Amino acid sequence: MKRFQNRVAESSLSLPVSSVVSILIWFAAGLVTRELWVPLLLMGFTTYLVAEMNNRNALLRIRSRMMSCVYLFLATMQMTMVSNWQLSVVQTITALCVYLLLFCYKDKTMVSNIFCMSILLSAGSIMWVPLLYFLPVLIILLCVPLYAVSIKAVSAIVMGLVLPYWSLIPYFIYVGNTNWLNRHFAPLYDGDALFNYSSVTIGQTVYFGLLVLLFLIGWVHFVRTSYKDKLKTRTLYDVFVALAVFFVVLTLVAPIHADYTLSMLSVAVTPVAAHYFSLTNTRLTNIVFVIALVIVVAATAFAIATPYFETLILR
Repeated sequence: MKRFQNRVAESSLSLPVSSVVSILIWFAAGLVTRELWVPLLLMGFTTYLVAEMNNRNALLRIRSRMMSCVYLFLATMQMTMVSNWQLSVVQTITALCVYLLLFCYKDKTMVSNIFCMSILLSAGSIMWVPLLYFLPVLIILLCVPLYAVSIKAVSAIVMGLVLPYWSLIPYFIYVGNTNWLNRHFAPLYDGDALFNYSSVTIGQTVYFGLLVLLFLIGWVHFVRTSYKDKLKTRTLYDVFVALAVFFVVLTLVAPIHADYTLSMLSVAVTPVAAHYFSLTNTRLTNIVFVIALVIVVAATAFAIATPYFETLILR
């Protein structure tokens, strides 16, 4: 028996409808007046990357665009609470790194992908230096469970990490700003940022709670039904789970960076949530799908209509 969630998951109209709804929300949130064209274009590109993750790795056992739809709704919901091009760049870099990472499954010859991931993170960290926290996790995942590390891969990581900064050093020496590197990397070891919840807003809390709830529901479902998936698919979902857990912990430890870490978390949660919504068909899961959809739509509309989500929790 096909339920509402199954018809949505398998329909070829789901992605076009989701795209139109998302764009309309962007217009309502001030796409023109706030000049959000760059974030919109980056979200569109990230949506394509999410779709390609599924197409190239068969993450879902059925033909479905649910991954793209889930990402669109989650990304649009966050955009209504906070939107800037830096946040969009971090989210796109995260999706690009995950996209490249999946190709490395048990393939030690994918040195070019590893170099690209490293240089993307390094270049992105020039804009937002805590992005470098993502690098050790990628290295661990390349070791286990992807088994793609080699001497060449380590060299590629080092070269990709150093190259963007090496290119900037001559400029800062020329302008006499020799202390730029020290000031730039200071936030990486800033103890005042740890467990500092003074800047956490109601919107961040709601978004974090929704992502964690979707992740936990999807994770439990995947653990219970993973025997139906191929070994490679199970391994790739282990990657998503590990990334999601890392971003959750990073958000809790350094809530001052919540906007950025939540945008990264949404990329990791999307495949797990899409797996759950696409491959279940019970009455309970259908109810969960409807409730999740209502919560996302209501929260998005509420964020556009009122500034309440911008209120600090600790006042």
